[in-house]
Amino acid sequence: MLANFMIAINAVVPLFLLILLGMAARNLHLLTDTELNHVNKAIFTVMFPLMMFYNVYSSDLSSSFEASYIGFGVAMTLLVYFLGLAVALLVEKDNRSRGALIQGIYRGNAVLLGLPIMINLMGEEARGLTAVMVAVIVPCYNVLAVITLELFRGGKPDIKDILKRIVTNPLIIGAVLGILVNAMGIRLPSLIEEPLSDISSAATVVALLVMGASFHVSSVRTNLRDLIIGVCGKLLFSPAIVTAVGYLVGYRGMHLALLLIISGAPCAVSGYTMAQQMDSNSELAAACLIFTSLFSCVTICGWIFLFRQIGAI
Repeated sequence: MLANFMIAINAVVPLFLLILLGMAARNLHLLTDTELNHVNKAIFTVMFPLMMFYNVYSSDLSSSFEASYIGFGVAMTLLVYFLGLAVALLVEKDNRSRGALIQGIYRGNAVLLGLPIMINLMGEEARGLTAVMVAVIVPCYNVLAVITLELFRGGKPDIKDILKRIVTNPLIIGAVLGILVNAMGIRLPSLIEEPLSDISSAATVVALLVMGASFHVSSVRTNLRDLIIGVCGKLLFSPAIVTAVGYLVGYRGMHLALLLIISGAPCAVSGYTMAQQMDSNSELAAACLIFTSLFSCVTICGWIFLFRQIGAI
């Protein structure tokens, strides 16, 4: 249990250091609001799409592919998404906040915590299945996020315009190109792969710095109700629902553990950037990311302890 707690701590602490560096840069007047908007746009239109492409392109989608289990993971993602949608529609009247709240409830940072915790829990044999699940779930997260944020931009929805924005969304394009290149077995030369890998690694770092510089502590008080709902929904209700259904279906061991880690991970870093670029409540998105990352160390370890006590994982 202590080892899992330390893995969660080691995964989360660097996030906070980068966020604090961003806050310091703002307080030292090293970055202006105009510069932050330009960098955020570059992250959204260039860095994250390349990261999506590289993550899918570099995954071995053929090995460890269990169609029924992966399908179940996608179905659970959709279940949590629609429950989050229902909650947001009931408790929040502002469309901009609705989109950010929904995204905060269903969309997790599976890439950061998923693989290291699963390997620690289940050994190296968990690497393949985890990588495939992440490679499938993350594009689903992005498609749902684009649809949600487009629907809740405000004003009267225009279906044609929404579909056009979805098809032309940079993250969707990056994921689709990655799937196509991967499926066709095309291998890029190292002089292209290496820069893609570097950009993929840097995207999250830059996004966290910008988020820290853009974050205002006063926004916590302004969005307190939605923040509490988002944090509880992401770290408590989402894993409770997904693992309960998984347990009843019959999943145990590595398969149940992966459902737990995927559903109980803190909010995705890219959620803030998308919210900021797509006219959603980016302050709520940033607060959800910060506080779910903070509390996930405790909740993930608590969930692992519970399921190990009953012999399920």
